[in-house]
Order: sequence, then structure tokens, then C-alpha cells
Amino acid sequence: MLGHIKGMEGGFTPVCTVWAASLVGTSMLFNQFPDWKKTLFLHWPSVLRKKEYTRLVTNFGAFGGTFDMTAMIDLYFLCQSGMRIEACRSGRFLLALILLGAGLLYVDYNKYLFAERTPWLSHRLILSLVCLESWENPWHKTQMPPLPLPPFPSFLMPFLLAAQNCMLFGTPWKMMVAPILVSIPVHALLMIFDELRFQVAYLMSGGAATRSTKEERNNILLGA
Repeated sequence: MLGHIKGMEGGFTPVCTVWAASLVGTSMLFNQFPDWKKTLFLHWPSVLRKKEYTRLVTNFGAFGGTFDMTAMIDLYFLCQSGMRIEACRSGRFLLALILLGAGLLYVDYNKYLFAERTPWLSHRLILSLVCLESWENPWHKTQMPPLPLPPFPSFLMPFLLAAQNCMLFGTPWKMMVAPILVSIPVHALLMIFDELRFQVAYLMSGGAATRSTKEERNNILLGA
């Protein structure tokens, strides 16, 4: 698994690097100081009644449990999908994180899409990022370590990853529904954002978009 992370395409990006360090660091911290969990996990009564709004963010920065194989797989996909998205445009990546995180929080609070409230949403957010990249590059050939599968189209990744979590790690299938479905409207919103961004650049250029701007727009819309 670590070999795949070291051999990934591109380099390390700041947001995903800090996020990965937080996930690993909090796992070690909780082993030594388990009481720290009480101040970081998502607890809706504390958020709404005590106005502890930091919990809406801190719950994404830790796994909350032991650093097991599931956590290793999450780190792998964060270093692959997350860093690939961030490497393209950091601003767009931050927007995607905000939209996905807000969607997952809304679903968790209202218990929509079969979701049950959980103190840590980091796993669901990483799965949503994987889904988002899959929708943006649906026909790109990819693989899914540690399973010895041949290369397959990226749009199958969310479903194979959900099946892996359910069958190999015993994750309830209901936990997989929300991250996948939340990523779909976020993907649509990002496509609208990309189109608006192109139109603004077109107008600011006096109605004559440059070739590089056109190529960037086509790459975005086609998921290249």
C-alpha cells in the first residue's frame, strides 16, 4: 500500500498533506490521550446547544478509531484522488471539500439516505472525493489496490470500493449510500462553476477567449 502511495502520479499537495498528517497524528494521539476524542468528534447537541462549531470541521480530521487496514485504504485514496484533484486547481478542490462536507453534515444531521449519525465523517468524505474524481474522469482506466483487479473504468470505482468495504471489512452498506449520492449533485455544481468561470474569463478577454482558456474549459468539461 505504501509503495502505491510513493509511486502515485504528481507530487504532494498542501491541503491533502495536512489532512493526511492530521488523520495519522490524531490516531496516535488518541492512543495516548483518549479523552481528546471528546472535544473533536461530531456531537450535534454540543454544536447546537453549546455552539461548539469547531466540531463541524474537526470530525473530518480524524478516523476516531484504530489505525487499521480501512484507514490505510482511506489514506491511499486521499493521496491518489484527493491530491490529483487538488493538483489541478486548489481553489476548486477547496470548494469541492466544502460542498461535500456540507452535504455529508446535512445528511448526517437529518439521517437521510439510510445514514446513521456517526462521530467521525472523514471516511465518508474521502469516499465522496473518490466518487467525485470518478464522475469527472469516468472512462479513465484505474486500479484498486490491494485487490488484484485488472484496470477498469473509473466510474466503477465507487461501487467496487463500497463492495470491498462491505464484504472485506464488514462496513454496513447503508454507510456507503450517502457518500456516493452526495457526490453527484456536487459534481453537477462544479460543472456549473467551471462553465461560469470560463464565461467570465471569456468576457474579461473582450469576447475573444484564448486558445489556452478554451483548452482548459474542454479539459474540465471532458474530465481530462
